[in-house]
Amino acid sequence: MLPKVVIFGRPNVGKSTLFNRLVRRKAAIVADIPGVTRDNKGLKANLGNLEFILYDTAGFDQVDTKNELSKNILDKITDIINLADIIIFMLDARTGIIPFDYSCAKILRKVKCPILLVMNKVEGDAQKNQAYESIKLGYGEPLIISAEHGIGLGSLEENLSNLMKNVNNKHITNTAIEEPSIRLAIVGRPNSGKSTLTNTLIGANTVLTGDQPGVTRDAVMLDLIWKNQKFQLVDTAGIRKKSKIIDKIEKLSVESAIDTVKYAQIVILVLDCNEALSRQDLTLASHVVEEGRVLVIAANKWDIVVNHEEVKVALRKRLNIAFSQLRGVHLVEISALNNTGIDHLMNEVMIMYNKWNTKISTARINKWLNIIQQRNPPPLKSGRVIKIKYCTQVNIRPPTFVFFTNLLGDFNESYKRYLLNNLREEFDLNGVPLRIMFKNSKNPYI
Repeated sequence: MLPKVVIFGRPNVGKSTLFNRLVRRKAAIVADIPGVTRDNKGLKANLGNLEFILYDTAGFDQVDTKNELSKNILDKITDIINLADIIIFMLDARTGIIPFDYSCAKILRKVKCPILLVMNKVEGDAQKNQAYESIKLGYGEPLIISAEHGIGLGSLEENLSNLMKNVNNKHITNTAIEEPSIRLAIVGRPNSGKSTLTNTLIGANTVLTGDQPGVTRDAVMLDLIWKNQKFQLVDTAGIRKKSKIIDKIEKLSVESAIDTVKYAQIVILVLDCNEALSRQDLTLASHVVEEGRVLVIAANKWDIVVNHEEVKVALRKRLNIAFSQLRGVHLVEISALNNTGIDHLMNEVMIMYNKWNTKISTARINKWLNIIQQRNPPPLKSGRVIKIKYCTQVNIRPPTFVFFTNLLGDFNESYKRYLLNNLREEFDLNGVPLRIMFKNSKNPYI
């Protein structure tokens, strides 16, 4: 098990910038606006020869006791710093030490793990001279860095390495190879119940939820074990139409959510059954299919639907029309709030994941190919007969097939659909995105 390193500090000191640099991708939203990060986010990070789990936290700020969201954010920050093996206490050299930094320092005095004081945004002598004011906080001399420009990371590695030597040996000496996790992303429109579903799957109030749309901003990664299968669960921000997005933070949140699909293996699209299936839902689903990911649709808030059969038929009809290229996509009725239908949903996720990994022998494929060509031969091209000589599967995730023909050129769309539909039916691949390609052999007359 890898050591847990938590970045802690007041809003807008550069925590997410350092997080992104160490995990080596834009996993956290960064903006010059305080309070962008709300949920804690943990990912595997590398710094030189060091490997650890790095957590980005929401900026620790004054708590409005009347605001439930504000109290929940504070509770989650407290939970994660109590689980930390090392805490990076980050400050801003541009603003210097402000009174609330003392409040942050007071919070950390109750924590038993080592504290590494880091002064960020040091790009010149003025900030460097100001940085040493932080000694007043009682955590020693600060480490000077610039997360944005990569300054001081060598010193950060050295300091973390020294602190990790004192971390419990189980975090460092356990080098057993772990079974890889399945990356499962949850996407949908705002307030459809994505975070509630995430909390239900985890079995704890791990991510922020609320009645108002837009509570979740960043993609939040969590570990989940379901029937001995490991998952990396990703809760994402709600995605609206581009024309309705005017806020900078929401724009960054939507970009992060869409980008999450690229890294996922399975995507659960959460629908609110009390609202009509919108073009935005279909656009999201199309994006998942285009990326070649497994798609499972969760019809949420099913417990408050009045006419179940009528709603179910309407949803299925709309999906069949919109997704003729993904016939058989799974639709599961659930109530994330009441924990109903969740077992069924996860069972469908595993069924579709196994189909996505299907590998079919070349012999089986070509036996099928001969039969369907006899039943419906390919159309002529410029008066010449097109022959598909053989077919082979060249990839999985998604299953990808190459058809070798005697003539170069695209088949018409109707014959491609004929091949795809028969592939799905013969090899039980309904609901799975498929890729087919055509190549010509050297001799066009054979």
